Amino acid sequence: MAQKKLVQQIVFILILSSIIGLGANFHLIKKYFQGEFRQSFFSSEKFPSITFITLAEAEELFFSKDTIFIDSRPEGDYLVGHILGALNIPFEQHKEVKILTRLDLSPEEILVVYCDGSECQSSVELAKFLDAQGFKSIKVFFGGWTEWVQAGLPVSIENDWK
Repeated sequence: MAQKKLVQQIVFILILSSIIGLGANFHLIKKYFQGEFRQSFFSSEKFPSITFITLAEAEELFFSKDTIFIDSRPEGDYLVGHILGALNIPFEQHKEVKILTRLDLSPEEILVVYCDGSECQSSVELAKFLDAQGFKSIKVFFGGWTEWVQAGLPVSIENDWK
């Protein structure tokens, strides 16, 4: 009898925790079924030049001065504020090759691509595009602008691309 009651309590706890988990993550589940995240999933075999980096890794690359930061947000957001020295390639507005032909970037350059933060996908899409263009070292800073600003790291409101 006690064992039956224990099983019932375990089942109740599992059902209750599932309901709470679904409720707390409903906005993410909704976005997934709307197809928002499907494009950001990719295999490292298909895109070997792309890696995801943390804030600490992005900061280290920033201060090494051997890295080009690329802001994939719309130009208006870039002009409001961006990582100091970042180049703006608003990928959602310019999904074509000609924007890159105006730039003098070597495929050997280390590129750090970012957007608003973890819910923004334009940095991942731009990274895939850059991979297809032959760039060999592309880092996606998934925390993006939001995490950079919260950490108090160097920012600018001017078009300060080299």
